[in-house]
Formats: sequence, C-alpha cells, structure tokens
Amino acid sequence: MKAVILAGGFGTRLRPLTVNLPKPMVPFANRPMMLHIMRLLKKHGFDDLVVILYHQPDAIRSYFGDGSDFGVKIEYVTSQEDLGTAGAVGLARASLQETFLVIAADIVTDIDLTKAVQYHSEHKAAATITLSRVENPLEYGIVITDSEGHIVRFLEKPSWGEVFSDTVNTGIYVLEPSVWDDIPEDKEVDFSKNLFPSLLAHNQPLFGYIAPGYWRDVGNIREYKHAHGDVLKGKVDLEAQGERIGGIGNDVWVGEGSQISSFKGFDGSVLIGKDTTIGEARVRSSFIGDHAVIQSGANIDNSVLWDGVVVESGARIFNSIVCKNVHIGKDVLLEGDNTVADDCIIGQGSVLKSQVEIWPGKTVEPGSTVTSNVVWGKAWSRALFGSYGIVGVNNVEVTPEMCAKLGCAYGTFLGKGSVVFTARDDHQSSRMLKRSLIGGLMSTGVRVMDLQAAPVPLARFTVKSFAGSGGVHVMRSPFDRRLTTIRFYDRSGFDLSTTQEGAIERLFFREEFARADVEEVGTIDIPPRVVESYRDYLLSTLDVAAIRSSGIRFVIDYSYGTPVQFFPAIAGEFGLEIISLHAYTDGRRAVRTASEFRDAKRKLSSMVKSLGTSFGVILDASGEKIFLVDRSGEILSDTRATALIIGSRHRSGVLNSVTLPITASIELERYVRDQGVDVHWCSTLPRNIIHEATNTDAGADILGGFIFSRAVPFYDGMLSIGFLLETLAKTGEDLVALKQETPARDPSHLELPCPWESKGTIMRRMSELYRDTAEFVEGVKEREEDGYTLVLPDRDRPVLHIYSSYTTDERERDRLADAEKKIRSWME
Repeated sequence: MKAVILAGGFGTRLRPLTVNLPKPMVPFANRPMMLHIMRLLKKHGFDDLVVILYHQPDAIRSYFGDGSDFGVKIEYVTSQEDLGTAGAVGLARASLQETFLVIAADIVTDIDLTKAVQYHSEHKAAATITLSRVENPLEYGIVITDSEGHIVRFLEKPSWGEVFSDTVNTGIYVLEPSVWDDIPEDKEVDFSKNLFPSLLAHNQPLFGYIAPGYWRDVGNIREYKHAHGDVLKGKVDLEAQGERIGGIGNDVWVGEGSQISSFKGFDGSVLIGKDTTIGEARVRSSFIGDHAVIQSGANIDNSVLWDGVVVESGARIFNSIVCKNVHIGKDVLLEGDNTVADDCIIGQGSVLKSQVEIWPGKTVEPGSTVTSNVVWGKAWSRALFGSYGIVGVNNVEVTPEMCAKLGCAYGTFLGKGSVVFTARDDHQSSRMLKRSLIGGLMSTGVRVMDLQAAPVPLARFTVKSFAGSGGVHVMRSPFDRRLTTIRFYDRSGFDLSTTQEGAIERLFFREEFARADVEEVGTIDIPPRVVESYRDYLLSTLDVAAIRSSGIRFVIDYSYGTPVQFFPAIAGEFGLEIISLHAYTDGRRAVRTASEFRDAKRKLSSMVKSLGTSFGVILDASGEKIFLVDRSGEILSDTRATALIIGSRHRSGVLNSVTLPITASIELERYVRDQGVDVHWCSTLPRNIIHEATNTDAGADILGGFIFSRAVPFYDGMLSIGFLLETLAKTGEDLVALKQETPARDPSHLELPCPWESKGTIMRRMSELYRDTAEFVEGVKEREEDGYTLVLPDRDRPVLHIYSSYTTDERERDRLADAEKKIRSWME
C-alpha cells in the first residue's frame, strides 16, 4: 500500500522557526519532523511514498533525495498553486489507484498505522479518518461518530461554545480510489472542509477510527515545546539518535562524535546530537543539536537548541528555543519562553526578557536589555480577541503602547488609504487609549474620522452610512471599573468575523506592520453632520406623529453615558413629557456593578410609581440596551421584556420572524411561536446574533439588546425606545396591558469552574449521553418535552455554564442539579 505525505505547509504559526525552512524540515528531537513521519511509515510497512510539495520544495528534495538513504522509495509531486490538501493529493491520482494512506508531515505521533488500515478494511469504508482525544480541541477539526464508528458530524476549529467532543481529526486518512470522484482536478479541495462533508452528504461509508497512542499537531511554538517535553517524559515512542547512557537522573542520548566533559551537571533526560562539545555545564531536560558548543559554566534548562549553536560560559537559557547557528555570548540571560531564530548574535551580558522573540539575522548589542524585542513583540494574553472584542485590565494589559500596536495591526489589515471611524466613552482612560490607537492607525496611512465621545449605535451607523472601511470603539466595561473593552467594526458596522480577528491578531503578535511613507501618514478629522444624519434616519423610521399625539409620559435613566448627548435631540421631536435621570456624562459613574445596577432599577421603579408615568426605561451607557419598568413599578425580567416587545411588534404587523439565542427560556419560545412568529436559533455570541438577525425581522439577546433588522441591523437602545413608544401610541395600551400572558421567568443559570483541559472531555461525554435528543447550535442542549438543559463552555474563562428551563420551578431545579452532579463526577 502506498502512503502520501503532505509536506507543502508554510508553517506560518511557527514563525520565526520557519522563516528559512519549510515546516516539514523544522528540527524536532534533532531531526526534521518529516523524517520521524517517514520512519513511522516504514515501521508499519509503507516504503512506497508520494510526497506532496508546495512551499520551498527544494529544501525537502535535497535532504531526502529518492529516499534510498532512508530505506524507502519517494515520488515527488509539486503543486504550482494552493489546491488545498485533497486537491494537492489529487495531483497524484494516477499513482493512487488502490487503497492508500495520507499523513501530514508536521505532526508528532506514534499511532499504530497498521491498525488504522485494518479498521478501514474491516468496515469497508470509502474513507477512514484517524481520530485522537485531546484536552483542548479549539485548534483542530472536531469529528463526532456514532457507536458503530460512522462519522455523523464535522466542525472545523470551533469556539468553546461549539465544542461537542474531544475527538479531533489527526490528519491521518485511509482512502479508497473512489474518493477521486469527489475531488475535481485542478480545483481547490480540502479534506476536512470539502471532501469529507461531501462524502457524508452523499451517504458514503465514512468512518472515524479513535486511535490510542500519542498525537500532537505541532502548529505553533507552544505546541512545539510541549511535544519536546512529551518526548523527554517518554509519552511518545520516537526513535532517538546516538548512544544511550543511563543512570544520570534520567536517560542521556549522546550522538556520534560528541564530547561531554562531565555528566555531573546533567539532570532529567537530554538528547545530544553529533559532533557536539559540552564542557562542565548544567544541562537539564533539553535537546542540543549537531555541531553545537556549550562552554563550561553555561546553564541550559528545559530548552531546545538546534545545530551549530554556541553558548559561552555563564550564559543561562531557560525554557527557550535557540535556532541554527546562533551565538549566545558570555553571561547572557534568556529569562524564559524566548525564541532566537537562525544566525543571530546575542552580545555578552544581554538579557532577553520573558517571551521575547528575535527573528533571523539580528544582532543584540552587548549589555542590552530586550524587553519588547528587537523586532517582534510578545503575547500578552491567552488570545487577543474574546467574545466581546478585546478586554483587559486598563493600563496593565490594555496600555497606550499596546493600543498603538493594535492601531498599526488594524491599519495594516485594512490597507493604506482606508477610512476608520473612532469613538469612545467619556472616561479619561478611554480617551488616552483611543488616542494611542489613532496614532497607530495613522502610521499605516489610514485616514481617521474621530467621533470623539459617542455611543456604540452611532459609531456603527456612521461607519455604515459614511462609507467607512471600519471602526473602533473604546469604552470601559459596563460592570467592572478595572476593565476596558475595544470593539472593532467592519465596513457595514458589524463586529469583525473570527477570520478577520485572527488576521489582525497575527499582525499584532508578529508586528508585521505596513508603515506609511512620511508623506503618506494618515490624517485625522472630525466628520461633519454625523449626529444630524443619525437623528434624521432614526426619526424617518418612526411614526413621529402618532408618538407626538399619544401623550405618553415616561422616565429615562441615561446611566451617565454618552447617549445623553444625542438622544434628547431625537426625543425632543416626540413632544412628550420626559423625566430624565442621571442626564449628564460621567465616565466614572457610567460603570455600574451588578448591585449598583439592581439599585438603579429599584430607584427607577420607585420614581415611576411616585410620578405616575406610563413606564420607565434605563438606557445603558453604551446606548445599546434598554431595561423596562411598567407603571405598576414591576421591573420587567429580560424574558418578559423580550416577549412583550416581540409580541407587540408582531401584532402591529411589522415582525414575523425573530433571531434568539439558544439560552431563551422554554416559555419564551412557546409564547413567541404561539404568537405566530418564526424563531431562528443562534449562539449567544453577540456578533452571531447580529449577523443572524439580518435574515429575520428582528433579534434579541434577552439581556436588554434588541435588533430591528429592517431599520438598523445592530443593537440600538435609542431606536428600541422609539419603537416601543410607537407601539404604545398605535395600540393605545401600556406595558401593564401588553405584558399580559407574557412569560416572566428567566432560565436558571449556574457557573461551574472547569479547567481548560477538561472542557473537551466534558462536552464529548455530554454529547454521547444525549446523542439522540441533543441540539448542537452551541454547547450541548438536551431537549425534553417540558424544557431543556444546556451545557455551554465559556469562551474566555475556565468555566462551564449550565442553563435549565422547564415549565415548573421544581423540575427546573432538579434538572440543573442533575447536570451539575454529572459534570462534577466527570471532573473527579
């Protein structure tokens, strides 16, 4: 049987290791990654190989030749364009007319390939995907199988909310030649995104083999380090080079021709290449390549050193990667998590602070302290973007320096000559950070249109209406005074997609910024007539005459936010008596803790009752959300407010379909359907609700946010108030009447701490337990006749959310407790 090795990857996420090498040639345990894969194939009887090349093909050809030096026969196939994984393999279809195996060159594994082929044969499969269980499945393609091994679902690189299992695609496939029917020639086709879903859709025998053994995708530097650590711990069966010398802490492997002055300073397992010289140095749990020199007095700890590295006396290297032909001077310190790429010189006495990367060919002058790197910067969080944009501690994580880089990354992403609208809340820290961000944008040749202090809906509207390339809004978190949120918008005023966020993230971390020429640096202007345009548009969507004649009186709490600078000009056209609270901007008081927010609602309730107004409303500081109190003083729950607005708009003849998150209560779902409104489900991610709502008449997050898609396709609390007034005016009813028969109970909700590495396992067990009754829009939702239980992994924290919504309180409590008990037992 032939085997195909996919060796065309760029290795972008492994840079700077892959600046001078294709990814399959990156040293792993002192030998190219692809060599380990070739040895595994030969071990299992695959000696007739097809190698698919694309990026830097000559480097691979020159090392492996025809394969005879490695005991195999190699046929090379070079793709001239990016045809995807399956499309590239398709170039070799003439040579692959019998069952064949496909494997990626850039993985570390000892999976039994013989058993994978046997499984494929026994199940008479057209295609078998080898699967592995992993702790964190976010970076991989999740595959779900039934009890007989049939594949039933795919999900490429999910968010935590979409994780239903911990079984992932290893990139090892056993295929029949019949798959060529689904791989058109000279077209881009990917195994995971195109071929396998096509086979599944056409009911082809597609199976998943869950393989024991070790597997890791070495997709980034973190995984590269982890895999090396696993080798030293004996977790992976990998052929080591050289002579094994036992009894010194753990094993030490010494390559041919290497000279070790003394093993006294050795600790843990160490792999040493050929012709390397090591003096009386301390070496712990490390890899040292060929032709290296480690002088006496040096300290190498938990690190990977490639070929030709020189480390002078007194140098200390901790938890770092040092690439080919690097010279580390005397008394240099690499504090940890450092990467020094090929051909660098680190001068005597220099210090590389933790997480600094030095890219190829750079010289660090003697005595330098490198904090943010000579060229490339360090990561500052688990991921730059979260569920709500970029959120971090003000002036600690989100700093002026960080914002300047962020502006450079966003400007580079959009391109020179783009137009970006910027806005902020009223706090001085937001002003500071926004100005830093503007500086970064201008440095890339972007024209900035500054809205200064403005609510979020106005910023979104302006980007869309004034033909902006994008937008940025800087504001403090609504519930935590320490945190700042930075949100980015595309040219339509929508939140950026995860793909766009990923592109900006890569530019940010690598500092690959497109600086403009001095004469092409961007400008900054204040756009004219923005407020008038927004006001005129909102008024044009409302029946102002009906509102003006209604005689409604209401109380509005502006929450000290920027909407107070804009909404009175709109509300003034209504000709109503409006009592305003907290009607001035105060950036310090606009942030309300949960208890302060509850107090604000109680005070509003008291005010409405004492003044005898029709209703009261809190408009949040961002201008996106509203919270209602009726004339009796009842503080409407999120569920009741949502039902009231959807139902009343439907009866007014302007709403027939709505987008709701999967956390909507069972009673809200039934109420909305009973009203004759079609429900479209989506995940709880704010950008997803906004995007999905464009396909319906409205959307709601059941947290005070409403989208009236035919008017403004994103959350706008000011428009929400306008439509509420219009509905009350036209029906002649008030909230007390409209709320009749609407459900009041919100779902029960519990947060359960859960380690990141356990999330995938928990979600797999949930999906297996409720395979026949579960829904997988986000998380795992067990549907029952009288309600549901939903388990949802938090995207940004090591937490699981459990939601329970049933027709009775007792049933709801019992099902919540049952789910909690199951999950706790699985984590023990």
